Amino acid sequence: MTQLLEMRERLRSIYGRFEIYFIPAIRFVLALAAFLAINQSLGYMKKLANPVIPIVLALACTFFPISCTVLLAAVLILAHLAALSLEAAVIGLLLFVLMFLVYFRFVPKGSYSTLVTPLLYCVRIPQIVPTALGLGAKLHSVVAMVCGMITFYFLKVVKANDTLLAMAETEEETSKFSVLLHALLENQEMYVAIVAFVLTAIVIHVIRRQSVDYAWPLAIAIGNVLNLAILLAGIFILDTKENILWIFLGTAAAVVIGLLMQFFLFHLDYLRTERVQFEDDEYYYYVKAVPKVYVHSKEKKVKQINRRSINKKELAEEFDISQDLLDD
Repeated sequence: MTQLLEMRERLRSIYGRFEIYFIPAIRFVLALAAFLAINQSLGYMKKLANPVIPIVLALACTFFPISCTVLLAAVLILAHLAALSLEAAVIGLLLFVLMFLVYFRFVPKGSYSTLVTPLLYCVRIPQIVPTALGLGAKLHSVVAMVCGMITFYFLKVVKANDTLLAMAETEEETSKFSVLLHALLENQEMYVAIVAFVLTAIVIHVIRRQSVDYAWPLAIAIGNVLNLAILLAGIFILDTKENILWIFLGTAAAVVIGLLMQFFLFHLDYLRTERVQFEDDEYYYYVKAVPKVYVHSKEKKVKQINRRSINKKELAEEFDISQDLLDD
């Protein structure tokens, strides 16, 4: 355990010294992953298939806040939708405008959640997001997560109906609008996932703030069990074709990430808990003190083996004295 704690402190030290480089690197990786995922998932505009375009856009995103990456990802999605169908692009534009109005009103700094949620859906472990938000973010950050979820399910609906959307104009132009809106608004799988993730984030956030021993492990366990139960109930009730194995794998990944966050952010020694009480003129205070698990980095001791000899002339110049005094 001591070695792990020392490794944690070294990682913290490295991140603190090179934070100015880590943050742009994280922005670049997230932006590149998002743009590549959009091109691979949609791919309706062939001109954007060139891998140089996502790389250049990702490089540009490193110099701006992460919210600019979200806006640029929305523009990239709309470009693909316009190449597929004007109706899909119009609905996508209206949806993004509505989400951004809510998003910038409540969580202007929650862009990471909006960006990461669809990416984790692509690798089929989105359960990490509510666990991470419940442990390390404010409660209103779930709004950004929900925006990312709605974006993912909207693109999923578009892909499921791309054959119809790509067809030539028919007599009833409103049919494409109605198909997309009907498929999105009546997507019960999306509603179940939103309810599960929001409740999970809220439960984890509330429990981990309680003054009970092992609050963070309890929050991780209870929140993910709740999430798993809701998702499994949704699968059986709605009779969806979701792979149950991936539900368990995603939950396991969320638990692992939660424990890692606890180790780096809130690792306490509950065996040395102390309870003290004191008073002033107006109040009586009961305080529970739980020490952090912390180790100091090992100090490096440099032992000088060979000492450079100093002649009388150098010694006299160093102390600004006459060399004749050293001859005596």
